Amino acid sequence: MRAMLCAILMTAFGFGSTACANKPDTDLFNGQDLTGWVSTGAHDAWGVEDGEIVTLKPGEGGWLRTDRMYRDFELELDFWMPEGGNSGVGLRGSSGGDPAFTGFEVQILDTYGEEPGLRNCGSVYEAVAPATMAVKEPGNWNTYRIRLVGDTLDVWLNGEHIHDAVKLDDRGFFRSEENPLPLNTRATTGYIALQDHGHAFRYRNIRITDLSPDPEPAGMVHLINGNNAAGTPEGWFAEDAGTWTVEGDTLIGRDGPGHLFTDGAYRNFEMRALVKVNERGNSGMYFRVQPNPAANNPWPIGYEAQIDQHDPKNFTGCIYNAAWPEDVKAPITKDNAWFDYRIRAEGNHIRTWINGVPMVDTTLEQYSEGRLAVQGHHDGNVIMFKDIRVLELE
Repeated sequence: MRAMLCAILMTAFGFGSTACANKPDTDLFNGQDLTGWVSTGAHDAWGVEDGEIVTLKPGEGGWLRTDRMYRDFELELDFWMPEGGNSGVGLRGSSGGDPAFTGFEVQILDTYGEEPGLRNCGSVYEAVAPATMAVKEPGNWNTYRIRLVGDTLDVWLNGEHIHDAVKLDDRGFFRSEENPLPLNTRATTGYIALQDHGHAFRYRNIRITDLSPDPEPAGMVHLINGNNAAGTPEGWFAEDAGTWTVEGDTLIGRDGPGHLFTDGAYRNFEMRALVKVNERGNSGMYFRVQPNPAANNPWPIGYEAQIDQHDPKNFTGCIYNAAWPEDVKAPITKDNAWFDYRIRAEGNHIRTWINGVPMVDTTLEQYSEGRLAVQGHHDGNVIMFKDIRVLELE
């Protein structure tokens, strides 16, 4: 309750970085095994020794990430760094790709005694330099405390406030400044991850307080797991125009009109996904839906959670032509930037959220069960989805 109150106060009243500075209250690491964590590299490259997470096979582990996504949180962890060590804490990254760039990375690097920089220890990697160089000499334990709420980041390293209410804005690039990748276009929720960069690191005392307005429940199931023989994602089928491919960790729909449907049907559920649409793009996340049986009619029968940054009535978060937010009167998302969508259907009670902001909260009686689907709307349309996940409800 205290954590929720702190998050509300910080958001609503703009409290300074020292407000509600209670320590994280939930263990992300149990000190015994890697329950709750997933390796993106070799399954045996990470392990637990003496109550610490260790890189057993440096260079083979990729990233070790949580099995649950977090948007807003306060995180604390200790890391032991060897001489020349390189690692990082990934925040808001997706399940595939490089968390340093699908979300962002707070850098861990043996740069003791050096000047702060965009790649040195404590930086938001390739985006924001820390205020001071607070890392200890190699061979010592260090402590990160990280608070992330909305677009505001605070970081303490060994007690020094190295990022003070830093905004996730248009700073950031991918590998070189000629390839801009603004922080404000990256994922708004995601996994917490530790990087194996080929060095013998140790981590301990990993704790978190989830400050998200809508924390992710346990047990969500990923629905995108590669392509099948037909070239569409496994467990889905396509109807009408448009093309659908899984590229890396991303489901991409091009052109349209056409839709991609799940093989299975759902009645009561919660669905979450990361979404991005191109300039003047249009799409939707359908639920309790069936393909239209009428000839030459590509528009499904069911509910559509709209994706459109420009329609003044049916904008992102609305249920198309059926329900609209009471308090949000215009789009809160933008083209070419990731956002997270949450849809919850329980009986006739339908709700949506965008980036944790409540949108629709209504009752709809027309459809009680059907498939999930995503939409390609028109020629030139490009819609992207990452980490589409569903939790069936009793």
